Amino acid sequence: MAASPRKVLFLSSSDYGQANVVLATTHAMLHAAPDVEVHIASQGRMEDAVRRIHEPLSPDSPPLKPAHWHLLAGLSQFDAMNREGNPAMTAYDLPPGLLNTCRTLLSFSGLLRPWSPEEFVEIYRDMQRIYDEVKPDVVVVDDLFPVALTWANSANVNWIVLAPNVIKDFAAVVQPNLAVLWKYPVISSAIPYPIPWHLRPLNVIFNLVFAFGIMTNKGKGRLQDHLHKELGPVKLMELSDLGILTPPPEGVRVLVANSPDIDFHFDSIPEYTTACGPIIRAAAPIATVDPEMAAWLRRGPTIYINLGTHIEYDLERAKEMAYALREFLDRAAEAGFVGEDKFQILWKMPRLLEEGDGEDQTKFDGRWMEFTDILLNELIEDRARITHWFTAEPKSILESGHVVCSVHHGGSNSFHEALCAGIPQLTLPAWYDCYDFGWRAELLGIGRLANKKTQAYVNRRELAGYLEEVVIGTKAEEFRQKAKAVSKRHPEREGRENAAKEILALIKDRKTP
Repeated sequence: MAASPRKVLFLSSSDYGQANVVLATTHAMLHAAPDVEVHIASQGRMEDAVRRIHEPLSPDSPPLKPAHWHLLAGLSQFDAMNREGNPAMTAYDLPPGLLNTCRTLLSFSGLLRPWSPEEFVEIYRDMQRIYDEVKPDVVVVDDLFPVALTWANSANVNWIVLAPNVIKDFAAVVQPNLAVLWKYPVISSAIPYPIPWHLRPLNVIFNLVFAFGIMTNKGKGRLQDHLHKELGPVKLMELSDLGILTPPPEGVRVLVANSPDIDFHFDSIPEYTTACGPIIRAAAPIATVDPEMAAWLRRGPTIYINLGTHIEYDLERAKEMAYALREFLDRAAEAGFVGEDKFQILWKMPRLLEEGDGEDQTKFDGRWMEFTDILLNELIEDRARITHWFTAEPKSILESGHVVCSVHHGGSNSFHEALCAGIPQLTLPAWYDCYDFGWRAELLGIGRLANKKTQAYVNRRELAGYLEEVVIGTKAEEFRQKAKAVSKRHPEREGRENAAKEILALIKDRKTP
């Protein structure tokens, strides 16, 4: 009798930031090991991407076996967090500051563990059901999915953690001289790196508040009691148990989507952490998925704006951004960027529509004409395209060869996609966990954190100034050259192939019965 195929099971939340590294690694695994079955269990939002992951990206792409999809019970991490009655959500997008950062740090457990005890147990049991059906050789767990961490740690399975995070998140705590307290900016603080001497005491205070909030969180104790009642001797496990407060269980490794040369400096990296390099999804060329957009991009150098999945623009935010672009475009024209050198704007802008606006994201009428009037000439000339959705993946647009600056929210995927494409970038963090990537861009000389004065928001003059500096200023060529140099060190397939290799190495040889 032939041996049953080797199998890998991914347990992931369907939220974009987490799902992307799973989809990227799966694609690489389907290429590298066609004899291995890949199974993905997640919430429904991820289903379409999983079912299409084997489709060819170009006419000469080799055929791939499809991945197997399993619908997982319950809500994703963000959907569970983004519910009325969750006090942690009120701190999610607060601008940094002494009080706001402390509020965010004290509510951090509510951000990472937003399910009720009953929901947690329901998802846990469904994971066991899927595992029993699949019988995988190795389980790959999303680091921000505490239900999956808890299940894998308790189920005595062969498992590994896959994280879109950076080295800092797992290595800072093991640095000598208590450097975790004073050397590395605490999450949600927006403290710069390297940390100036006068801000080090504040960073220490923030770290102590962070640790206090995690260790004294009453919800953790209630959940642990419920787990014991419903499941027996099951120990709750979450992100803080992967090296942030305590090291992971012996033998468990964490794959991170980052490399030492593009993160902050560390004297040592824990042996349980494997830096794979940027883990980004493979994507078809823009000319294949959207020929009309590809032709439009060829018309001129383009500023690409995409502030992520969760930001919806109200009218005031949209106008402030538009005024920044207006100011930059006028300065560029005065500096001689005209004709073929005239800049275009490609802007993904899902709007927060109010009563009276209608429900059509494609129509800019009524009060939204205040916004379109700011960029009216560019819209009439079709040199600005503003839409709530693109057919092509962000990576396809960035790799078109015509984007000269990527303006994004400072998320891991956005940062690494621009980095691998060799494009200078501006970050406009709006969430508690996005500030560090702006400082990484500045540290590498490939971009700027562009809302230092108006953290979690945007200021027209500040953004226009950074656009001018990075795109047409005296140092613009330096930004371009450094971005290209970094991208040469990190080819776009590097991280996903390394992650796939590490996971496949965990599969134990199975003897033919």
